[in-house]
Amino acid sequence: MNTENLCHLTEELESVASRKASKGKRHPWNKGVKSGKRNPFSPSDVKRIKALHAKSGDAGLRDLALFSTAIDTMLRAPDLLGLTVKDVRKRNRVMRDTLDLTTANKEREIQCTLSKATMKVLDKWINQSGKKPGDYLFTGQTGGRSGAITPRQFSRLVKCWANDIGLDPSLYGTESLRRTRSLYILNRTGNLEAVRVLLGLNDVGSTALYLFDSEPQDALAISRSHQM
Repeated sequence: MNTENLCHLTEELESVASRKASKGKRHPWNKGVKSGKRNPFSPSDVKRIKALHAKSGDAGLRDLALFSTAIDTMLRAPDLLGLTVKDVRKRNRVMRDTLDLTTANKEREIQCTLSKATMKVLDKWINQSGKKPGDYLFTGQTGGRSGAITPRQFSRLVKCWANDIGLDPSLYGTESLRRTRSLYILNRTGNLEAVRVLLGLNDVGSTALYLFDSEPQDALAISRSHQM
């Protein structure tokens, strides 16, 4: 069994376990998991992961749509997994290139964009899985009108994708997808304010902490080491 099939089997088993657990005492999915910043994917990593899913044909369509949408929108996992068909496709079945969303915690309204390639993949996934306007976009591999992928399943998928292209899966997680394009845009433009808006963060300070090293910095020591 190849890695991709193993990931999907694990996903389905976790889905069953999650439904059983919901009937009893529930615990946070990431309890006991070491937290910290996760590496962003490089542009070449993104191309390799997309190519891997595309090579799988219809079997890889859901994952290609999920990965592409995550990279394009830079959404937090709850907002990404909460997307429905009507969020990305109009009633006349035309795909939206700009999404107007309210965050899962209802704190703010945000906008994000989709590339033409991502819109095409999403449209194909929606049609293949037979989804209705109110259905969650990203459900189990069988598609249809089942529940949305859970954060735990999503995290597992990201690690599988990293592993599939030869990366250390322990260094990657759902936040890797959110940080990938935001850092790419920042490195290309230097516009931290634009990235703040795209990420939906409150200020440039919190944006800098999110994207870079959060360890306390000695400003005076930095000043002394950079004389002109």
